[in-house]
Amino acid sequence: MPSLDVHTAQINYFFRLTGLILASLIIVWSPFSGGARMPVLLLSLLGVGYALIGYHVIWQQTEVRRWTVVFLLLWMPMCISLFTSIRPQASAIAVAWFLLLYFAGITLTQVLKQARYRNLLAHVVVWTVIVWFVDSMVQYLTGTDLIGVARRADGRITGFFKDLHQGIILLPILPLACYMLIRQQKKWAAMSLLLMSAWMMTMSGSRGYLYILVLILACMVFQLRLGLKKSLLLLAVPLIAIAIAYPMSHSLISMKMAQTEQLVKPSTTTFDKLNGLLSYRLHLWETGMHMFAAYPVTGIGTSNFKAAYPDYATRADDPFVNAPTHTHNIYVELLAETGMIGLAGLVTIMLLFYRWYRAAAPTLRAEAWPFALPLMAIYFPLNTTQPMLVPWWFPLLMLIACGFIASLQPASTRQEQIDV
Repeated sequence: MPSLDVHTAQINYFFRLTGLILASLIIVWSPFSGGARMPVLLLSLLGVGYALIGYHVIWQQTEVRRWTVVFLLLWMPMCISLFTSIRPQASAIAVAWFLLLYFAGITLTQVLKQARYRNLLAHVVVWTVIVWFVDSMVQYLTGTDLIGVARRADGRITGFFKDLHQGIILLPILPLACYMLIRQQKKWAAMSLLLMSAWMMTMSGSRGYLYILVLILACMVFQLRLGLKKSLLLLAVPLIAIAIAYPMSHSLISMKMAQTEQLVKPSTTTFDKLNGLLSYRLHLWETGMHMFAAYPVTGIGTSNFKAAYPDYATRADDPFVNAPTHTHNIYVELLAETGMIGLAGLVTIMLLFYRWYRAAAPTLRAEAWPFALPLMAIYFPLNTTQPMLVPWWFPLLMLIACGFIASLQPASTRQEQIDV
């Protein structure tokens, strides 16, 4: 019997260690071929194995039941959108792919419910930010990064990434690293990490990333209850990053400032002013709302925004008709592709997260806060972020959501062993 217990403990250790490595790869491997797809697939296989071995235990775990509810509130609207999908095959593929994420989420809840694994993940984030910062500096100084990715022609710094995803990948994971450093009384290390990240976001030329960072920093000031000087210093991080970046990339920063100045031009309409300020995203949102108006209940079908765009665009000067892109807004995406049912599912998840957070003990809320904070900032309604239901981005959101769900459970009530 003792040998069986030892064997079971070894299986659990291997399961959680492997899960932690794959969870880390969702972040670390994001710039490279396939991004988060392979780590998610392997996490899914682990989750299937866990569900099969521990099927008589798994549904007793609060974190698994809660993740199941969250998943269904996202997945069911996708399934329902098949009835009105303008491209049923594309929507069906998205629905099938999304189902894999359920089992990946089960693995993540089992890994992240232990504080030591959350702490190890936070250390991975710290070193990831440092490596990405060094690589971005090399790209700025030499024109190419450590693996040969060239700086963009307009002066944008992308690091290992061949697109502008570096900044948005950093945002959800920064609080996890910063709060770990703050708890270790390494506040200046946390500040340095924020400055490095803000510099990378600034040099990528994305004002939207800095805006989300400001939301995160404002919530940190409120939650940490810092004094006036420390609060102002923390809130000044984006401004300091811009001040550092301005002489390093004068033309890029000037271009972004010129776009911001659209608001004060007297000769243009309000729509044109806001549209210029937002890099023409009002075109995207307006067209997305046309799709919603056509199919208000179930939407045009998951994964169909780009394909449907030319048919629903109405403005002659719309630059995206011939080169459609994503919505740059989570809510427009949901309304366009899954209708009111999809939006209702997301709002329900938000209410459940708030309820679960408020019902937890203060010590557990403190554990969950580094996961709750980025979710609040990214899902803040007045935002221009990436769409949610895409393979390179949702796995990271899932990682943060599962960390939030798992960290709210007290250790004394957890089933730490799989009965075999």
